[in-house]
Amino acid sequence: MYIEGQKKAKIGQVSVDINRGKYRIRFSFPKGKRHYLRIAQVTPEGWSTALKTAQLINRDLDLGCFDETYAKYSPTHAKALELAQEKKTKTYTLLQLWERYKDLNKDRIAQTTQNYLWKDCDRYLSQADNELLELNKAQEFLSYLQTKYAVSTIATLFRSCLNPAINLAVVAGLVDSNPFKQIKIPQPQKKPPECFEPQEVKEIIRAFYNDSYSPKTSGYAHSHYAHYVEVLALTGARPEEIIALTWEDIKRKGGNTYIRFNKAYSKGILLKHTKTKEIRLFKCNRQLSKLINSIPKLDNTNLLFSAVRGGYLNHNNFRDDNWRVVLKGLVADGKVHKYLRPYALRHSFVTRLIREGVDIKTVASLSGHSVKTLLTYYLACRDDFDLPEL
Repeated sequence: MYIEGQKKAKIGQVSVDINRGKYRIRFSFPKGKRHYLRIAQVTPEGWSTALKTAQLINRDLDLGCFDETYAKYSPTHAKALELAQEKKTKTYTLLQLWERYKDLNKDRIAQTTQNYLWKDCDRYLSQADNELLELNKAQEFLSYLQTKYAVSTIATLFRSCLNPAINLAVVAGLVDSNPFKQIKIPQPQKKPPECFEPQEVKEIIRAFYNDSYSPKTSGYAHSHYAHYVEVLALTGARPEEIIALTWEDIKRKGGNTYIRFNKAYSKGILLKHTKTKEIRLFKCNRQLSKLINSIPKLDNTNLLFSAVRGGYLNHNNFRDDNWRVVLKGLVADGKVHKYLRPYALRHSFVTRLIREGVDIKTVASLSGHSVKTLLTYYLACRDDFDLPEL
């Protein structure tokens, strides 16, 4: 045994020195396997701790009871071992894993998702019995959900919330596996994309401009939304992109008019990007340029379109209070073949251009989607198609 001031020491098989501002213990056990343990700060107290630890380790090596976890020699390693053992023995519920997932992802996941999908998940879990939230009750929990909610709701719950939360816990070693991977989660059947025919789109636009179905008792006319509906139809843009437009997004260059889509207003939040995070410059044709020039500029806002009482237009309210009334009236009068949501104007735009011979790559660029997505989710089939003769 030797000691050199408070810098170095050798106690049997164990050496003490200074490394990166801390006292370090070094030794080999078994032969050829090196061990390094940084044990204390370089202080008189740290030196005393390092010597005592080196003596304890050397004694255990001689007696054959060396603790390879280091927990016996280092509080830091002891705490790490304790946490590791706790991970192995502690059981977690769905609710606990979900709360952990939210905390870890609150700065990464879109605020709109947090405001709606996350709150929905909070509600679904809070309404279930605690016993059903145990991971070994996966099948029972799924059976419970099926008695309460639609297939589409359950599929979204697992796809967007619960499966990511459990999978994250698996990666962290908190749980061994995701029990729902072994269970068939019901999936809603995908409806084929549907669209309005060009003449039907014209009838819809005309009905809004003419207030054809505005209730006499309403405090405002449907024509308030006529420009909004027509721009939806002529651009095929997403409603949230149209709602977010300001007059600064109307660009004029070389005798042409362009619409810049670079943001979206969704579920009460102005997002500084579109759904695909891309900026699109949409070149207007003569009809669309004339329409934009006819939109009145409001005194109290820079928005192209606004709610009746000002501020951003609420698309859900528009759909429920205005669109639904107009479309049901048109269907009853035989001017439109069936009720479809306003988003069908986007499908109609895509389908019309492709049927008229515009190449699909250009249509995909105009609508802000990939060709694959366009073919899968936007291009509608003709129900009344007659097979041409050879």
